[in-house]
Amino acid sequence: MLFLALLLGIARVGADCPKDCPKTCPSQLEVQSDFVKSSFDLTKFWGVFYELAYHDSTQPRQWPLKAACQRSVKSPHPQDPKNYKDLFSLNIGPGKGVNAVCDLEFNITERPGVFLGHWSGHSFFNPNLTNIANTVVDVGVAANGTYNWTLEFQCKNYEDASKGVRFAAVNFYHRKPVVDQEEFDLMMSRLRARGLGWVVDASPGLTLVDQQKCIDHDSYPSLDSKTSFCGQAPALDILV
Repeated sequence: MLFLALLLGIARVGADCPKDCPKTCPSQLEVQSDFVKSSFDLTKFWGVFYELAYHDSTQPRQWPLKAACQRSVKSPHPQDPKNYKDLFSLNIGPGKGVNAVCDLEFNITERPGVFLGHWSGHSFFNPNLTNIANTVVDVGVAANGTYNWTLEFQCKNYEDASKGVRFAAVNFYHRKPVVDQEEFDLMMSRLRARGLGWVVDASPGLTLVDQQKCIDHDSYPSLDSKTSFCGQAPALDILV
């Protein structure tokens, strides 16, 4: 387990935006759909979303540590109405695997779907990304008005603006862990319509998530899990 934690920590490190990214991050309002800018409802954002695909260097993507079963549980912050919580989890290893659980936190701004993310890990291997612009690009509106999917885009420039984009990521989230190709293609077309095709086209491309693994083994963590293997808890958990 200790060896796994070390390897997982190493796998998290790395630039996520190679030379084929733009010179600077686009503005958050620029990449949002008209619906999100005018009508995004935060109360419909709460709950469980499963990640279908991602371009994100903070998630291990190569065998034998390729992440699976990524899940995002979004909820209001219990003490601070200006923030919200995202209990993010992923699974590594054969069989039921091992779950890493991260308690992420985001500032809520005056603009709908425009947030600022924070990472509070203490690991030596942690890239220590802080103050990351997190944007809801578009949502899928169900017949009852709730959101059945969401596209989230994160971006951060280097402190030295001449160095360009330090980090860029996109997450395809859905209420269902498995969807048909037509629905996934719709999400992709919405992302490209907002001028963000470069995120999924940039090396190493888009990684599809295996959710079936945890469906088969019933191995998702509980919805109120404590942080683990994420560098946010005391003692041994500082490794990742």
